[in-house]
Amino acid sequence: NKKSPLFLLIHGGPHNGITDGFHFRWNAQTFASWGYVAAWHNFHGSSGFGQDFTDSINPDWLTKPYEDTIKAAEWFAQKPWIDSSRMVAGGGSYGGYLSSILLGKEHPFNALVIHAPVYNMYSQLAADFAVHTTRFGDYWEHDIYDQISPHYFAGDFHTPALIIHGQLDYRVPVGQAFELFRTLQHLGIESRLIYYPDENHWILKPNNSIYWYGQVRDWIGRFAPAGAR
Repeated sequence: NKKSPLFLLIHGGPHNGITDGFHFRWNAQTFASWGYVAAWHNFHGSSGFGQDFTDSINPDWLTKPYEDTIKAAEWFAQKPWIDSSRMVAGGGSYGGYLSSILLGKEHPFNALVIHAPVYNMYSQLAADFAVHTTRFGDYWEHDIYDQISPHYFAGDFHTPALIIHGQLDYRVPVGQAFELFRTLQHLGIESRLIYYPDENHWILKPNNSIYWYGQVRDWIGRFAPAGAR
C-alpha cells in the first residue's frame, strides 16, 4: 500500500550487460538500502542478447538507448509501488553520456547523476581516437556527431545534475565534465561538480568511494526523498 522512489541506473560500455553480479561501484543493493527501487535496464547496445542487438546502436548511440530508457521509466512509473513524482536516474561513462542526452530531451526524472560523461564528442574523438574513428568515422567526413553529441542539446538542458569525474581518467578525460558543468552553470541550472584529483575512470580508493556514495545519496535525496510512503 506504499509507493517508493525510483533510481534508474544507466550502465556504461555501452557494449556491456547488467547480469546477476556484484561490484562495489554503482552497487544497486546500496541504493536500495537507502529506500529506492534501484533498477538497471539492458538497452539496445547491451551485450548478451546477440550481436545484432549489440551492434544496433553503431553509429547512432542516441536514438534506441534513449527510447529504451524512457520506456523503462514509463514501465516503472505505471507500477502501483512506484511514486512517479520521485524518480531520478544516472550513470557513468556511456551511462554518463546517455544521462547527458537526457539533460536536453524529455524525461520524467527530477535530477540526474552524471559520472565521467562523454559530453562533447568532438573533443572526445581526439582523446579516444582509435575507438571513435572506427565506430563513427572522422567528424569532418560525417554528420553523425552533430546528431548524437550531447553538447548540441545544451539549449534545452533543464534538469539538476551532479557531475563527477577523476583527473586521472584517460578513457574519458576530465575536461568532458568541466565542459558540461560549465554549461550547466552558464544556463543557471542547479548543478554540482565533484572532482577527484587522484581517481581515474572509476572511483577505486575506499574513502573516495564512501564519499562518492554519500554525495550521491545527498543529491538524489534532495530531489526524490528516499523511503516508501
